[in-house]
Amino acid sequence: MRVRRVAGWSNVAMASAVVMVLAGCGGGESEGSKEAESDPVAATSSPTPSRTPQAEASSRSGEEWEEEQAAKLPKLTDVEVTETAEGDRVTFTFNAPAPRYLDSWEKELNGPEGKPVKIEGSKFLRVAFVGVDPEGRFASPTPNERVLEVRHLMNFEGEMSAGIGIVAPDGAADPVYDISTKGTRVVVDIKE
Repeated sequence: MRVRRVAGWSNVAMASAVVMVLAGCGGGESEGSKEAESDPVAATSSPTPSRTPQAEASSRSGEEWEEEQAAKLPKLTDVEVTETAEGDRVTFTFNAPAPRYLDSWEKELNGPEGKPVKIEGSKFLRVAFVGVDPEGRFASPTPNERVLEVRHLMNFEGEMSAGIGIVAPDGAADPVYDISTKGTRVVVDIKE
């Protein structure tokens, strides 16, 4: 007979331990068991039921709960391309404190289902905002000579991705950039 062991315990030993705990280890009656015998309802329910967030969520329809949760998440309200003394700037403005973000240079930008998204430029920076309104979208802002396009790529599992198409000064190297958060804004500074 083969015995399966879980963390050093056999199934038989585990079952024996559970039975002993449930049986009260053979000791005398506890206060709880005396109450349960005299008033079975008191042992199984509390006088004032509490509403956990999960219970609240299940009492509303799924759509209502999702809409309420989405309303609490930052929503992108504006995207702007400007020039600065050091280079160019792309500013993403939200209706709440700026969310966390992920950024990376990409050879090709992809949208839903991994399909390529054509964006003007020779270098492509992807910025994904984490924990934002899942329905968030934005219109591409007016470009300049260096930042040729900023475009919505996709929303997936609480992230909204944007692609930035840039003309690299020497055509080969990735431009130097810096990303920071300032209140409700995520600012991408692309250096000369």
